[in-house]
Amino acid sequence: MTIQSDKKRNELLLPVLIVSVLIGVGWIGSCGSKPKQLQRVEAHSGETPLPFQATKQNKGHRCAPRYYAQTGSEDDNNPVCYALQKRLVDAARDGNLEAMRAALSEGASPEGSIYNYFPPLHTAAMMGQTEAVRFLLDNGAQINRVSDFENTALNMAASDGYNDVIRALLERGADACYKSSAGTAGDIARTRGHKDTAELLKAAEATKCH
Repeated sequence: MTIQSDKKRNELLLPVLIVSVLIGVGWIGSCGSKPKQLQRVEAHSGETPLPFQATKQNKGHRCAPRYYAQTGSEDDNNPVCYALQKRLVDAARDGNLEAMRAALSEGASPEGSIYNYFPPLHTAAMMGQTEAVRFLLDNGAQINRVSDFENTALNMAASDGYNDVIRALLERGADACYKSSAGTAGDIARTRGHKDTAELLKAAEATKCH
């Protein structure tokens, strides 16, 4: 799913652009309607999520599962949630579970992000952070969510041949049959030259795709 904004996005995240080019998807619209809440897909969480801690800063509410801007109108901007979601995405990128726990406990949404960053699960998968992937799934991240550039967490992991991440996602019910304009995750792995990854995903496709 593509989140569109009525203002020019003013931040650039190099890893997002690199992964998008490698996967082979050409472009995504960058202007239009205001951000809206993200679609939710059933997750396969295995453990109880971290408890939410109401604070003066979060005013007793968890952040919405959406993208936040650093500046802009009230509809786009929430300074507390912007900071929390950035902390969560940055921690997911680095595989820092303690920082992820803190951000979630203080009110970050496992599905929320900030403009020009992928959601936390996609970010963790893109960077090969297996334990961060498992942790986010345990805390409500939506495993088959389609984010910007038609990406799922599975096809982002396939793009760089992160087999441990792929196994963790498949164990939780990731859809190996989902096909973007670049193909299935297996197609992406084959295009990128990750033979072992392609074989792993081929086996999953043989079992689940009809």
